[in-house]
Amino acid sequence: MRDLFVLTADLDMEETMKGLLVRPRRLGIRNIRYEVVRHRRRDAGCRADAVRRLRPHLHEYSYAIVVFDKSGCGRDNASREAIQSEVEENLSRNGWDNRAKAIVIEPELETWVWSASNLVPRILGWTEGYGELRTWLLACDLWPEDAAKPPDPKTAMHKVLREKTQRVSASLFGQLAMSVSLQRCKCPAFKELKDTLQDWFPKAA
Repeated sequence: MRDLFVLTADLDMEETMKGLLVRPRRLGIRNIRYEVVRHRRRDAGCRADAVRRLRPHLHEYSYAIVVFDKSGCGRDNASREAIQSEVEENLSRNGWDNRAKAIVIEPELETWVWSASNLVPRILGWTEGYGELRTWLLACDLWPEDAAKPPDPKTAMHKVLREKTQRVSASLFGQLAMSVSLQRCKCPAFKELKDTLQDWFPKAA
């Protein structure tokens, strides 16, 4: 039996999870055997169809994680926590017991991009540094001065890429996940992901 099966909503998320899982020491976990795939129906598919999609892997993997954005999952009026509980309860009733976790990112994956690291602007093609990038986004009305992150993280990311004539690519998410410090992201969903992985796959004493 392998360790972990990860169902994601799209290629960006797939590359992100692969980039994270190749860094087990930084995640605070042992080396694991895993598979990461994406659902063809994206966020809504992950929310509503996780039971069917994960059923073939019930006895092949010790644990499973479903990762998707709250934006686009079809439950905009529900809380992030309620959506996660709904998916986890469905999986538990269908054989996964306490071996499956849903990670719902609010509003979307791009919120993980905005970690306070100089690697972020460099990977996005912005050579002037993190502070200068934040000042520029403030001038574009995309990053309020009192906000820890841009309120619309996807629009902010795409604005930077257009400014630097960079193509939007899933590989950027993989590079960010493999490079940026994992201690600086304050997103609750990211913390839940790390905590879950550390609980399931603790480092050897």
